[in-house]
Amino acid sequence: MEDPREAVRAVAVTLRPGQVMTYGDIAVLTGLHPRQVGRHVADLEDIPWWRIVRADGTPATCHGGTAPALLAQEQVPFRGRRVDLRALSARPAPGPDSPPGGTA
Repeated sequence: MEDPREAVRAVAVTLRPGQVMTYGDIAVLTGLHPRQVGRHVADLEDIPWWRIVRADGTPATCHGGTAPALLAQEQVPFRGRRVDLRALSARPAPGPDSPPGGTA
């Protein structure tokens, strides 16, 4: 099995500005538990960690709680304090030359 930390990193680095994935999405792709994914996200500084959210859209609380501001800069839609996952899923997936948007 691939190193779990590297598996999380490999998925996270694919997220473009304006895209998010849930811990559970990454868990399915890596074979890890969502809580394991969360621990690795909290430890990794060199990935777009703020683009990984809880299943209910709650942004990460690691890294000083800066995820909501970083997501807002990328124009990720919110409903209250949560990422609006429905609105993101309605966006077209970006191609290599497309503007950001959509979920992975």
